Amino acid sequence: MTLDAVATRAGLSKGGLLYNFPNKDALLRGMIERFVETLNAPREGTVAARVAEIRLQKLATQPENRRASNSMLAAIAENPTLLDPIRAAHTWIWDEIKAENGDRVASMVAWLAVEGLCFFEMFATSPLTAAERDEVVNRIRAMAAP
Repeated sequence: MTLDAVATRAGLSKGGLLYNFPNKDALLRGMIERFVETLNAPREGTVAARVAEIRLQKLATQPENRRASNSMLAAIAENPTLLDPIRAAHTWIWDEIKAENGDRVASMVAWLAVEGLCFFEMFATSPLTAAERDEVVNRIRAMAAP
């Protein structure tokens, strides 16, 4: 993931990109913060169901986004502070799940399962067939439902 490639894909000049994001770390932090904002957007249902659905939607496009994910992992390895917004989001999600009425343990398991599936996809290491993956996704949705 180069700044030139990002600018081209976004339909911007590199100068336009650099005006808003002076370096790759700033761009990556902006991408992470934008993702975290989607988790906080108002939606119906339990926090586990909302977060699961957002992550499952991302999961559907993961093969196309694998390169970007790997670039972000490389950047995070060099600059672990890029994970700060994710750490804060995980704390918020966990606190919200624990505060909800209903089957909190099912919500916790659903959230952890979604994150596990995302990691499998990110690293292209999933042992699941497409049919098994669909079954797991359907079970996660059922567990996270209010």
